[in-house]
Amino acid sequence: MLSRVADAVFWTARYMERTDNILRMLRTNYIASQDEILEFDWRPWVKQYGPPDDKSQIEIVSYRDVINYLILSRQHDASVFSFIVRARENARSVQDFITKELWQCLNDYYHLIRSPHTEQLLLNDDPLTAMDSLLRESTIYYGTVDTTMGRGEGYTFINLGKFVERSLQSLDLLSMKLETLPKGASEASHWKYLLYSLSGYEFHGKYYKNSLHTHDVIHQLLFNPQFPHSVLYSLIQTERYFKRLGPISLPDHFKEIEFAVGKAVNDLKYSLVDCKDVDNLQELFKTSRQQVLTIGQKLATLYFGYS
Repeated sequence: MLSRVADAVFWTARYMERTDNILRMLRTNYIASQDEILEFDWRPWVKQYGPPDDKSQIEIVSYRDVINYLILSRQHDASVFSFIVRARENARSVQDFITKELWQCLNDYYHLIRSPHTEQLLLNDDPLTAMDSLLRESTIYYGTVDTTMGRGEGYTFINLGKFVERSLQSLDLLSMKLETLPKGASEASHWKYLLYSLSGYEFHGKYYKNSLHTHDVIHQLLFNPQFPHSVLYSLIQTERYFKRLGPISLPDHFKEIEFAVGKAVNDLKYSLVDCKDVDNLQELFKTSRQQVLTIGQKLATLYFGYS
């Protein structure tokens, strides 16, 4: 596979993972904002998903503003609209290397996000219905990849992109939630909606068999190898799919990235940081995040031909 093709499918997967993550967070927090008696604070979420130097963020005061900024905005580079457009453009450039079903899926998603009906629902009528429709397309995308793509290099790079991005998203979300944890707040109410957005609420009840405690939620999102949105699970899957590239890789390039991925997995798996030690966890987040970014950078230079 040409390096530009591998790069395109890798980034298609990363953009689609970001899209799914933002939509799930917005949907869950929109529901939370309707349940809250006091005014729901959207600022941490706008800051999380927006460029740090974007002065237009200070004008965002209502959930309609947030939806317009994070989903529909064509000027905001990290909006759902921008991600879907980029994913589609990447897929269009490599149509010979993906299935026609996958291309059709991404094309349908593109037309849905551009639909005036979708915009009308999001900004004026029923945001929840619109977000459910968008998330349905996201689910169709994941299913289409799994059921139509051959298990060759294209499928491998798609999964590498997905799990590299997912590990970063989980690290950033957990770090942000810990930083914004109100003093004296109920642990259960603080973590419930985050787990809902990651489809992890039922898993938590079955695995930990107790009410929501901060240290258990941290363990689930950071260390639990059975939870598909945990950082450890994502890194293990990154390692698994990268090893499939061994036979078609230059030995030196493969060994360099194999070492970086293996170190990230083992440093997290065998970390001695206690889930109750919130202060030291931030340092672990920074270390793990840098390791994941390094993996992405090494893939870019050694496999995708970036200088």
